[in-house]
Amino acid sequence: MHIPERSVNGFDANLVIGPVQVGGLLSAALFGCLSCQFYVYFAKFTSDRLILKAAVSAVFFIQLAHFVCIISMLWTMTVVTYGDPSQLKVFPVAADLAIPLSAFTAFIVQAFYAFRLWRLSEKIFLPILCEMISVVAQISTLILSSRAFYMTDLTVFEDNQMDLITLSFVARATCDLLTTGAIAWSLYHKRVSKLPSTMTIIDRLIYWTIETGLSTSLMAVIVAVLFLVLEQNCECICTVFHHR
Repeated sequence: MHIPERSVNGFDANLVIGPVQVGGLLSAALFGCLSCQFYVYFAKFTSDRLILKAAVSAVFFIQLAHFVCIISMLWTMTVVTYGDPSQLKVFPVAADLAIPLSAFTAFIVQAFYAFRLWRLSEKIFLPILCEMISVVAQISTLILSSRAFYMTDLTVFEDNQMDLITLSFVARATCDLLTTGAIAWSLYHKRVSKLPSTMTIIDRLIYWTIETGLSTSLMAVIVAVLFLVLEQNCECICTVFHHR
């Protein structure tokens, strides 16, 4: 029987390096999809407002920087620290940078969907509520990121910041679920036209909203659940998967 190799201090690469490697591969695939979407958007929607184009560009370049951080973190964890796992008591600087970068992406996307919810529903309460929850998640993540730069021990950092990390994950998941459900509900209530073509368009928009929004919402919920269940791996999950 094969037994995973451990160091004297109980280091297990399967629990520390493994999730980061898997997350890095997934991040590469998703960034490739984002690059294709970025190109298609600017090729086909040339008449969109400048602010919308700026938001799309910001998401792309922030995610580019995030992807560079992930590659740097993988290199450090698998090459630079090879044979000396004690160095992983403190994560690389690239890992600390990846957290706020992914948080800014989530904040921009959630702000956009809150705006779309306001335009669809023509009501202000739910959009403001969604944006407030997103702001709470953003502030908690930025505080967490600033403290991560000064950590001296990963385990101690996890224990001290558990409430803040949990708040960040739960707030992101709540905002995604609430926004997706509210947009789909608002579109459903607009199915009052007697024109079949209009009904078809609205139904398609509802389908796309659920398809895209629900997938990111479920991912946010899964990440939050995994964090609570696998507390010892919180920094790996936080660094790699904390984005839409």
